[in-house]
Amino acid sequence: MKSTKNIGSIESTSDLARRLQLSRWTISRVLNGHEGVSPATVRRVKDAMRELGFAPNPLASGLRKGKTNIIGVCIPEIERLHLAQKLEFLRQSLTAEGCHVMMGVTNGDLNEEAETLNRFRTLHAAGVILFASRLSSRSGPVRAVHDSGIPLISVDPVVPLAKGSVSVDRSIGTREAVEHLFELGHRRVIALGLEHAGFYTSSRLAGIAAAYQARGWDAERNICKLPLPAQIDSAFGQGFEMAGAVWEKAREEGGRTAVLALNDRVAIGLIDGLRALGVRVPEDLSLVGYDNMEVCAYMLPRLTSIDAQPDELVRQATECLLSQIRNAQAAPTPPPVATRLVVRESTGPARPGVALIE
Repeated sequence: MKSTKNIGSIESTSDLARRLQLSRWTISRVLNGHEGVSPATVRRVKDAMRELGFAPNPLASGLRKGKTNIIGVCIPEIERLHLAQKLEFLRQSLTAEGCHVMMGVTNGDLNEEAETLNRFRTLHAAGVILFASRLSSRSGPVRAVHDSGIPLISVDPVVPLAKGSVSVDRSIGTREAVEHLFELGHRRVIALGLEHAGFYTSSRLAGIAAAYQARGWDAERNICKLPLPAQIDSAFGQGFEMAGAVWEKAREEGGRTAVLALNDRVAIGLIDGLRALGVRVPEDLSLVGYDNMEVCAYMLPRLTSIDAQPDELVRQATECLLSQIRNAQAAPTPPPVATRLVVRESTGPARPGVALIE
């Protein structure tokens, strides 16, 4: 390998990435031993690190006076599997940059979220990342963080900030899912758990409606919105409990032949409940989940699901935060991350003899 010792200085993984003409995300995956990087690239990165005597600690020279290498991460809960996946991507990326991640869990309480944000500020955190935040740009804790010069990024917030937000476009993958069902002959669908037009469901409902409108069909007449039972805490249990109601709607005159579930956990519970009723997926009823959990590729039938691409979302958040830490200025807001459909075995041709209402 050509010597690089005397060609400039290497102070960060960004410098190393530029030197090797690789992305910083690739360097991060190599440093964390993550899969998905070719052995040749791994050897190239590690050889360069040894020759340059480089150890990842870029924030040591980039932090402003009085700051630590702490990155405060505030989350509403830790049990959601898709959120845990995002946090692991985040931990890997920030650790590779020499950061120490400190977690705060709010249980969805707005006051606790505000207190957590204040705690990160008093600890002189290098930066703060909020997940699913309900705090607005006008809230006292957010203003205090900005006034103290601490970069703040809000990931997929319930209340988008005026600046520093990265988000997900849920409508794209949902529209893809409905168009996929149309191609299989489905016309009337059940939206399970999507009955309320809340912040996270409204764009998905818009995606469903857009697919119908593109074909000149009436969305409202063809979509049945079923709520999940609020008295059951488990999403798996909610799906299982709704199997009877779903199948009843499917068998009505001009019944439905496909289900779009709130998430994969609801879909998995529904499959189990339908199986107990003797209903086959996808022969009798097609099913689409959301989150694209790893288990979707290994269950029977393998679950068609909408992938929210959490690795890309966290990559954007990390890039924006580190850019602000190093340059002391807000990075441009990236475009929303597009969800995408992953087709597997739980969707198939519509069962015959079902009426079409357009």
